[in-house]
Amino acid sequence: MIPTDFGDSLNWIGVVIQWIIGVAGNVGLGIILFTLILKVITLPLDIYSKASMRKNSLKMEKMRPQLEKLQKQYQNDQQTYNAKMMEMYKKNGYSFLGACLPMIVTLVIFIVVLNAFSSYSQYTNLEVYRQMARSYNDAILVYAPDSYQTDENGVRGEGVVEYTCTLNQEGKYDCVRTEVFDDAESLISVTVRRLVVTDTEQTAEQMAADTFDWSAASSSSIYTVKTENVLNSTDERVAEARRLAQEEGGEMSGENLADQTMKTLGRQAAAQQYRESNSRFLWVKNIWLPDTSYRHPVQKENEISEENYTELTHYLTEEKSAANGYYILIAISIGTMFLSQFIISKSQKAQNELQTADGRGKKTQKVMLIVMPIIFGIFSFFYSASFSIYMITSNIFSIISTLAINFVIDKKFAKIEEQEIQEKYNKRIPQSARRPDNGRNGGKKK
Repeated sequence: MIPTDFGDSLNWIGVVIQWIIGVAGNVGLGIILFTLILKVITLPLDIYSKASMRKNSLKMEKMRPQLEKLQKQYQNDQQTYNAKMMEMYKKNGYSFLGACLPMIVTLVIFIVVLNAFSSYSQYTNLEVYRQMARSYNDAILVYAPDSYQTDENGVRGEGVVEYTCTLNQEGKYDCVRTEVFDDAESLISVTVRRLVVTDTEQTAEQMAADTFDWSAASSSSIYTVKTENVLNSTDERVAEARRLAQEEGGEMSGENLADQTMKTLGRQAAAQQYRESNSRFLWVKNIWLPDTSYRHPVQKENEISEENYTELTHYLTEEKSAANGYYILIAISIGTMFLSQFIISKSQKAQNELQTADGRGKKTQKVMLIVMPIIFGIFSFFYSASFSIYMITSNIFSIISTLAINFVIDKKFAKIEEQEIQEKYNKRIPQSARRPDNGRNGGKKK
């Protein structure tokens, strides 16, 4: 028997992820759906933040001539330049907080989701092993002794199997108490101690009430073995298991052959359960591990002993050595992050060029354009392929939303500028000069 009570339970975010994956019917599609739902929930903050950033950039572009003069004037005096720039910000309605606060909230949400994905990946990997252990146990318990006792987690423990009292010819009882002891190594046998009392007037009811006097009992240990069901079974699956057991373990008979046959049945059931688990997505064999060639779909978890891991994965040799992925999701993750950063950088071109007196902001932005995708690419090497799918979906959503928000803000800002130009025109040119009388008075005043 292999224990199944390892690993922690899911937190509430993990439960939500699990439910969405169940609704989607596919683990990869479920993660994409979860990401889109999360992005829609945070969309108002995203719109507010990106709209504020774009407005600030357009205002900065409007202030460019004055700021470029200040850059030349205070090229070596950043402190004075900052003071002058803040005055212009205040005058033109430039706001820092409008963009920063929503970004902080979004960052916090990202960190929470990152931890949730990490915990859920760990839970799911362990859940695969739990299901494999249950399948293993179910396969061997079919042929286990009748007196083999286990708890709900598949762990064997001591306990009373049965009380029996039979009335003998003298009109008294012969009573037997049979106990299971956790000292049997064999999967198909169990050590049982029997306490026997003969010619007693005591009854089974007294045994159940624990008032039976066992002082006159004779004790004997017996070995209950149920090998015939395994050795004599005509079931094709059992026959194949017997054949494999003999191929792997050499010539065996009796209890040894029955024991190895049951192990083979359990190993086959565990391997079948793994292959039926829903952990694949596209080319990635286990989505809860990174999309890399040096990681393998079947990894030993710390919560599982080496002995149980070897037993459960006995027939998963290919999966234990195969490449889990080919870095494709990691490459796409880096590419989409770079594109997202590039678009954001372009939309904030004025801020990057004019926020520092010597123009270092532009150089810093170029460095960040390269560093940020690399950082998230490193994350993808350490976190699961599911995290890469989350990042790719999030980046694509961010690219689309940024382009859409910039388009709307640019149109709105252009309309405001047209109104401002019209107002300046109205102030400069007298109203009478702008309203011709169409020659009705011959061009003369009354």
